[in-house]
Amino acid sequence: MNVSIFLITIFFSAVSVGAYIYLLTLMLEREQQLYFDDKTKTLFCDGKKVISVRDGSGNYRFIKYIFQHPDRVISVTELETYVFFGQNINIVKVLSNTHLPKEIITTFFAVNKDSLIFKNKAFLK
Repeated sequence: MNVSIFLITIFFSAVSVGAYIYLLTLMLEREQQLYFDDKTKTLFCDGKKVISVRDGSGNYRFIKYIFQHPDRVISVTELETYVFFGQNINIVKVLSNTHLPKEIITTFFAVNKDSLIFKNKAFLK
């Protein structure tokens, strides 16, 4: 009797560990990450090309800047000063001009009229 209880305990423990590992892999698969390759001027999401930008363009400077300053508030004034050389900007228009897909913007950016926060890792809902 003790051997059968021991074997049942081992079986259910193994099933529990397997279930936890399965759930962990599901969670990891749902994480997405953006990557900007400065050599090719290309933005990738999980290894898939999203957009390419021209060297020196406003889009290039914007994307390069946000990747240098992730996970913090970036104000309109900061973008106007360091990215757009004193030009007045609208953040929504700047994001629209990049031609990033809407799902990328909603997943990786927190945007309001005065600032944005870029997070290059995100979990899908």
